[in-house]
Amino acid sequence: MSSLFSKPNEALSIKDATTKIYKDCIEVLSELSISERLWRIFWLAGPFILLIERSPADAWVSLIGLAFIVRSIRLKQGKFLSVFWVRTAFVFWFVCLISALFSDVPYYAFIEAIIWFRFPLFAMASVFWLGTDKRLIYMMLITTGVAMLIMCGILAAEIYFVGHQPNGRLSWPYGDLTSGNYLAKVGLPAFLVMVALAVGARSKIASVAALLSLITLIFSLLTGERINFLIRACAGMLAGLMWRPKWRRYCLLVIVEILAVVILFKSSPQLSERFVTSFIDQLPTHVDSPYYKSMMPGIIAFQKAPILGVGTAAFRELCPEIIENRPELKCHPHPHNFYIQMAGETGIIGLLTGTVFLFSIITTCYLARKQNPDNVFAAIAFIVPFSLFWPIASSGDFFGQWNNCFTWSAVALSLCATNILPEKTNIN
Repeated sequence: MSSLFSKPNEALSIKDATTKIYKDCIEVLSELSISERLWRIFWLAGPFILLIERSPADAWVSLIGLAFIVRSIRLKQGKFLSVFWVRTAFVFWFVCLISALFSDVPYYAFIEAIIWFRFPLFAMASVFWLGTDKRLIYMMLITTGVAMLIMCGILAAEIYFVGHQPNGRLSWPYGDLTSGNYLAKVGLPAFLVMVALAVGARSKIASVAALLSLITLIFSLLTGERINFLIRACAGMLAGLMWRPKWRRYCLLVIVEILAVVILFKSSPQLSERFVTSFIDQLPTHVDSPYYKSMMPGIIAFQKAPILGVGTAAFRELCPEIIENRPELKCHPHPHNFYIQMAGETGIIGLLTGTVFLFSIITTCYLARKQNPDNVFAAIAFIVPFSLFWPIASSGDFFGQWNNCFTWSAVALSLCATNILPEKTNIN
C-alpha cells in the first residue's frame, strides 16, 4: 500500500489511507510468530515510550539493540555486517574504545564507549530486522506523527495551566527543557513527510498535512528551543522541494509559516527577543558568547590530545583540568557540537572515522531517494540525518543518553527507507 506515500493523485482521503496502513500493519503482524509480533509492536510503540521519560526510552533502545545481537547470533545472520554504514559504525566504535584506554579516566571512558554503541545497534535492528516491511515502516510513521501531536497537546496544556518557564522555555512532560528536542528529532521524519505531502500531494491530503505541519512547527517555536526550531524549519523547507513540488503551493506554505512566526513574535516580545536579539548576540563569534565559552573547551581538549583525544565521553569529567588556565571559559557536560566533541574526546582519528560514519548514513538514506524517488518517505528520508548531523550546528551530547534516544529513533526510521523498493519491484 502506497497511495498516501507514492501516488498523490489517487482518490483516497487521508483518513482512508491511514486506515489502510493500519489494516496492512495488522495483516503483516498476523503473519509473524508471537515473539516476532511482540517485538514489532514494541518497536512501533517507541514514539509513545519516548514521551514518558529517559529511563523507559533508554530501555526501549537498549532492549531492541540487545535482542538484535542475540537474534543475529542465534540465527547466524551476519549479512548486515557487509553494509558500508554498519562497517563504519564498528570502525568508529573501535577508535572510541582505543581512545578510552588512553584516557586519564580509562574505566569511565571505556564503559561509556561500550554502552554508547547501543544506539547504532538500535538503528541496525530497525533496518535489518524490525523495519524490513514497508507496511510496518508506514505504520511507524503514523505512530510517530500521532505521538508528535500528543506532545503538542501536552505543551498546549502546559502553556494554559502553567505558562512558560522564566527563561521562555517549556518543560512538560519531562520536567526538563527537552520538549522541543522531541519534536525536532523523534518527530522529524513524520513532520517532513507532512510538509512534502502539503506541497506535492492532491489538495485534500495536502490541506490536512499543511495544517498539521504548521501546528507542530508553531509548538516548536513555543518551546523556546532555538536550534531545534531551526532544524525543523530548515529541514521542512528542504523537504518541500524533494518530492513533486508544486511551486505555488510551496511558496504559499512558506509565506504562511513566516506569517505565523511573525504574529507569534509580535504577540510575545519575550519570544522575539529570545529567537532574534538574544540568538544573534550569542552566536560564537566573540569571546563573550556562551556558545564560544562552551565550545572552546572542546577545541582545547583536542589541542591537548590531538591523536586520540581525552577519552570517549570523558570531557565532562576532565573539563575543569582542560580549562584550568582559561577561567573565562565554562565547563558543560559536552562542548555543544558533535564534531568538536568527537575531536576533543577521540582525537583526529575519531573525528575522521566518526565523520565518515555519520556521512555514510546520510549517503545511504540519499541512495534510497535515488532508488525510489516516487515514494515520499524515501525521497525525503536523507534530510533527517543531514539535519541532525549538520556540522556547524549547536548540538547535544554525542555520547549521552537522552539526546541519543531522540536522535537515533529518527535516524533509524530514516534508514528504514532503504527497505522501501519501487512499486513495480516491491513484492510485499
